Amino acid sequence: MKINTIFAVAIVALACKVSAECYGQQFGYQCCRYDDTKVVESKHGIAFGIEKGKKCVIQNVKSKKGGKGKGKGIGKGKGKGKGKGKKKEIESESSSEDSDIESINDAVQPTIDWTGYMDKIEIINSCPPEIKVREEGVTYPEAVKVYYNSTTTQTKRPMNVILPVGYDESKKYPVMYYLHGIMWDEDTMLDEKFGTISIYTNLLNQGLTKEMIIVLPNEYAPAPGTEVEPSFDQSYFDGYDNFINDLVNDIMPYMEKNYSVATGRENTAICGFSMGGRNSLYIGYSRPDLFGYMGSFSPAPGIVEADDQNGHHPGLVQPEELVADPQFIVSMLSCGDSDSVVGTFPKQYHEILEKNKQEHVWFETPGDHDWPAHTAGYYNFLKTVFGVLNDQ
Repeated sequence: MKINTIFAVAIVALACKVSAECYGQQFGYQCCRYDDTKVVESKHGIAFGIEKGKKCVIQNVKSKKGGKGKGKGIGKGKGKGKGKGKKKEIESESSSEDSDIESINDAVQPTIDWTGYMDKIEIINSCPPEIKVREEGVTYPEAVKVYYNSTTTQTKRPMNVILPVGYDESKKYPVMYYLHGIMWDEDTMLDEKFGTISIYTNLLNQGLTKEMIIVLPNEYAPAPGTEVEPSFDQSYFDGYDNFINDLVNDIMPYMEKNYSVATGRENTAICGFSMGGRNSLYIGYSRPDLFGYMGSFSPAPGIVEADDQNGHHPGLVQPEELVADPQFIVSMLSCGDSDSVVGTFPKQYHEILEKNKQEHVWFETPGDHDWPAHTAGYYNFLKTVFGVLNDQ
């Protein structure tokens, strides 16, 4: 057997092995466990069944001779025909094997139709008190402080990583980047009043959110030579505006290299409070190719040109540029109904998105610029991420 034919057969064998694994979890669904589960729905090459009242993905790879690989994947919609360059080399003598490879790619790289997903969201305008409390007898994850080399700031920087209980490197986990407020750091959100770990774990144990990795970075990321003392002026805000580069170019690659991360926008969320809410909104709408879920809780002014008690904000984008393409699976904004810090700026962002015909969820919660308003946003956002609403 010629070497190129051997190579093609090996690829087919490997792809068949991978296809037998539970791909449903990567796209926001559980996989069906029983061989006799009936197909109740089929979308974009994915067969769905129902087990114990919940939708699941039926694993069934079929070979379609002569089919062309159209697997758009879950990132930017690229990557047509996985391994395309290699297949060109063996095409003349291994066309049947190529067809099998492409058919398998079609089956294991479906694109989920998320149309109508945000319509399933039901908002509760405050976080239930019992969800914030650590329950006796329940194991909660711990935050681990790690350090990464930032090419953006040219320094070694800290961040906290919260791994799921029972973290297993053989599994792939979606990731949520959770951003703090101004003059805070990577440790602030670990304060019990914010419920970062307790709210997540209690919802997970109730089946109301997905297992995930939560990353708490330090959001102040000044370019080399521009660090200044904390203050409410643009020279200090510049370090927060620059965080997008640290996140995309340094933090996300670090996470993918060092942890078992499920990649693609369907598996990546960003959210935050106050300045973190502003940055989540700005980064999310700047890079919707990377983030499928965006939560902005009581976001600070400054994404678009504005004036407040701290002076003039020149803005990062024009209002008409606050547009996501592709659209988010979930875009959520919230704010306290008596916020004395950011005032009506969150509602103004909501109105800009409405004018730009951007689908999103907006709600107000009782409270000021405080942890009750913050936890309400966090609680509701966790209940939507990574396709969890498709399981209910």
